[in-house]
Parts: sequence; C-alpha cells; structure tokens
Amino acid sequence: MATLSAFCIANAATDKKTPPGDFYDEVSRLNKVLSEINRKYVEEVNPTEITDAAINGIRNILDPHTTVFAPKDYESLRVSMEGKFGGVGITISLRDNILTVISPLSGTPAFKLGIRAGDRIRKIDGKETKGLSLDDAVNKLRGKIGTDVTVAIEREGVPDLMDFTITRAEIIVHAVPYYGMVSPEIGYIKLATFSDKTTSDVENAIRNLQKQGMKKLILDMRYNPGGLLNQAIEISELFLKPGNVIVSTRGRTQKTESAARRTPLVKPEVPMVVLVNQGSASAAEIVSGALQDWDRALIVGKTSFGKGSVQTIFPLDNAGNALKLTTAFYYLPFGRCINKPENGIKGLSLQDEEIDEEEKDTAKADTVKADTAKRDTFYTNNGRMMFGGGGIKPDVDVELDPMPWVVQVQERMAMYFKFAVKIRPSLEKAGVKMNSDWVVPDSLFTQFKAFCKKDTNFMKVKSNALVGVDQLEKSIIREQNYMGDSAKTISDSNLVKRIGDMRKALEDNRDAQFEANKDYIKDGIKRELLTAFVNDSVSTAFSLKRDKQLNEAIKYLSDAQLYKKLISAPPKSKKKAAAKAKK
Repeated sequence: MATLSAFCIANAATDKKTPPGDFYDEVSRLNKVLSEINRKYVEEVNPTEITDAAINGIRNILDPHTTVFAPKDYESLRVSMEGKFGGVGITISLRDNILTVISPLSGTPAFKLGIRAGDRIRKIDGKETKGLSLDDAVNKLRGKIGTDVTVAIEREGVPDLMDFTITRAEIIVHAVPYYGMVSPEIGYIKLATFSDKTTSDVENAIRNLQKQGMKKLILDMRYNPGGLLNQAIEISELFLKPGNVIVSTRGRTQKTESAARRTPLVKPEVPMVVLVNQGSASAAEIVSGALQDWDRALIVGKTSFGKGSVQTIFPLDNAGNALKLTTAFYYLPFGRCINKPENGIKGLSLQDEEIDEEEKDTAKADTVKADTAKRDTFYTNNGRMMFGGGGIKPDVDVELDPMPWVVQVQERMAMYFKFAVKIRPSLEKAGVKMNSDWVVPDSLFTQFKAFCKKDTNFMKVKSNALVGVDQLEKSIIREQNYMGDSAKTISDSNLVKRIGDMRKALEDNRDAQFEANKDYIKDGIKRELLTAFVNDSVSTAFSLKRDKQLNEAIKYLSDAQLYKKLISAPPKSKKKAAAKAKK
C-alpha cells in the first residue's frame, strides 16, 4: 500500500493561527463563560439554544459531516440505516401544499387497500392535515407494528372523502429499487443506498439476473448518497478476487485495511460498468473506486461527489441524542484519497499526530506548489493513471443534454404527476389497458399542453429571458424618472412596441417548446401513467430506454474490443507504472 497521501494532509489542514491549549483548560474556560452567561446575562437565556449554538460553532471549524442529532433526527438516521420501520407503505410529499401520495409501495398495507398515487391525505386519525409539515405527517403515519391509523383520502373523480383504516406493518425499504435485463446479455441493478440489507438485496438481484442469462452487468449508483462502510466492503467482495484490497481507513484512533475474503458472486471475466454522477458519495465511491483501481469495471457518467471521510455515531445520552463524528479518511486500494477540498477537515488534520516531520515538510511543499501540482497521481492495477482529491473521475465522461426551459418547469412542478392523477379516471372509464407497449396519443399531448396553460402557478414561472425583459422595462422607467419624466410607463412609443414584441416572441417560444419537445413530454406522460396504473418497476424500465448514460454503458459492454481498449492502459503508462512500483 502507498504511504499516506501528502495531498490529503494538505487538504485536511489549514493555517493554525491559534496555538493549541490544554484541552481540559479550554473546556474549563468554556464552562466558566456559560456559567456567567447563565447567572448574569441581562435576560434569561435558553440553555438549549446556547448549547446548540456552541455545537454549531464547533461543527463550523471541523467538517460538514460532523453533527449532533436530536432524538428525532437520530431515529430517522437509524431507520435509513436499518432499512425498516413500522408504517403503512406509502411515499408522500407536499403538492400545492397538500399532503399527497406519490406512490404506494408494492405489497404493503396501503397498496393492498387500494391507496393510489395522487390521493390527497386530508385527515390523519380525524385531524386535518392542513398546515402539517412533511416530517410531522410521516411521524403520524409511522408507528408500532400491528396498530391502526385512519386516513381520509380525497381522490380525483370521487366527490366525497374516502376513509381507510390501515394496520401498520413492518415496511422494508429495499436498497435495490429495480433490477432487470436491458439487453439479452446485459443485466442492470439500481443500487440506491448502503443499509443493513444492501448486500442481500444485491445478491438476490444478481442471482435472478444470472438465471435470466446475464453475461455482463451494469451497476447503477447514480445519486447514491452512501451509508454503511461494512456494506460497501461486502458489495465490493461480490466482484473482486479474494485478497484484493478494497479500502483502508486512517485516523487518530483507527487504522484498518479491508480486503475481499470470499469467492466473488460475479466471476472476474464478466464485463462490468458502474454508473456514477455528482450525487454518488461515500460508500458508493468506495465500491466504484475499488472496482476502478482493480480494473474490474469501467466507470461511466460524471465525476462523483468526493466524500473521502468516515463518520462514527456516538450516543450521548439515553434520550436519543447522538454525535456523528468524522473519525478517519478512507483510501482506495492503491492509496487514492478522493476527498474534495470542500468536503475536507477545516481545522486540525486528523493525521497530524501520525506523520513525521519529513511528511509535514512534503505536505507544506505540496501546498506551495498547489498551482502546478494540485492532485496526486496514482495508477490502477493495469497501469491506468488516476488522480486523488477530486472524487471518482469516470473512465467515460457522459454529459447529459441540457433540459429545455419548459420541460424543466414541468418536471420541477410535477406537472406530469398532476396530469396523470387528473386524467386517470377518464382513461379507466374508457377501458385503456396500460402497459409498456401503450403509445401516448397526440390527443393526450394536446390535453397536457392545455392542462399546463390553465395552471396559474405554471404560467407564472418565467424564463430568464422574460425576467430580463421585465428588468429592462423597469430600468428604462427608472431612467425616464431620473430625467424628469414622472410617468410610470415608458413614454417612447417605439420602445413600448419593441419591448412588447420581445415579450410576445418569448411567450411564443414557450408554446413552441411544447412542440419541439413533444417526444420528451409524451414520455413524461407515459412514465407517470405507468407508475399510476401498473407499478414503479414497469415505469423505471420504460424510462431507462432513453437514459443517455445507461445507453453509453450498453455501447461499451456490447463491443468487447472497445471495452478492453478502455480498461487497459497504453503501453507507456504500463511501463511508467511498473517503474514507479519498482522504485
């Protein structure tokens, strides 16, 4: 293993303007300050507020991932890590400030009772939900397994509220929300998080895909925020050879190195692609980085988040308060630290007590040379050059096409979801059989366009260009007022006409964007209707067909020579890597 990266040391440390004092003397000084405030401040001070302010101050000089959890937040973290809780089985959100069901989870109590996407929850246990926060609503719906909760539902096309009494059950949030075959030979697994059940979920997906004839694999970890370190290690073991180092961690109080110990579930000769993007972090970066270092998979997409630190949870009391503290950095198999500067330690470096004077001098020298040598260089097992300190850089960078303005607004305001809820009763009445082969008729596109233009909130949203015209008009009026014209409108008729023409042209462009993006809009309508009529899996499979990054992954897996060319280093790089290793 390579020695500790000088970059990570320089990245972790900042200029130490205040010399360190004795820890217990400083704690005593803080206690005296708090005691004097409590006894003598001009007004009575809430001790909780002072404590929270002090904790936030400490966090601000450490790193963005160190925090203290209140009991409610700690419980939410525990649920996300365990992947199970007592509840009814629905995903909810606020739509137009109304508590709305986004989708029921298949097989759950809510699903079995017939609660559907778009249902508006007006009451929970007889109490109005108006003004209720999303967190409070979730807390009311969750509870002890076997207990009941009654919700009053408002549904499109049904005149009266519908009461559902739901018996809570154990709800398991699967780490793999979808898997399937994207070609006769290529399997696909969407890995959403790293919780207690992640490895078993991925193993189940792999075995099922193998039964379907999988010979190549795409592991999708885009927007995966990470989670448990042990799960990242176990997932990596599914693909790496026994003895391959996966990750090492180094901090003031810990040093670990983890290597694959079991026979991989997916044989080494099976070609793999891992999809990552700017939302892939932490455990997702450990898996993708380990597979990249050992040349086990091509990485496709965009550069990952760059979180190279490890957090440990320490309970603070019996009330449920807990400290999440950064205790180490992690390093990929060949010494790479991918922690980005903005995710680094802001105060004292965790490694300062471990490194000798020579390494400190090296770190200082690297800091001075920051303009010319910003990142450390590493090599994969095959000799491909990699860099530290900047996330996982993909082997194939795939830039997504910019989303047109009108489509952005439609997605942001959930117009496809709202339209699917609105149109579903009439489609059911017409006997429409919804499946992946169903084609959205032009008449439905026209209805969607009219639906958007009737939505006052949608029509209020202006493009940057329209906002620019408004600002131009205001600037002209201000200038006229300054010159002595007290009129509140533009007095020059030519200016009035030109600004009016610009505004009309931009409004016409909004309408034109509907036609220009007709295929995308039809896909959006179909996606939401498939979710509403069938389930998320069918909707996801449909959406993947137009996924640019996924299609790029399929291209490389479908061409053995192209895949081999990318995962192998050029001859010069191999020689350079070998010489460096020998040295």
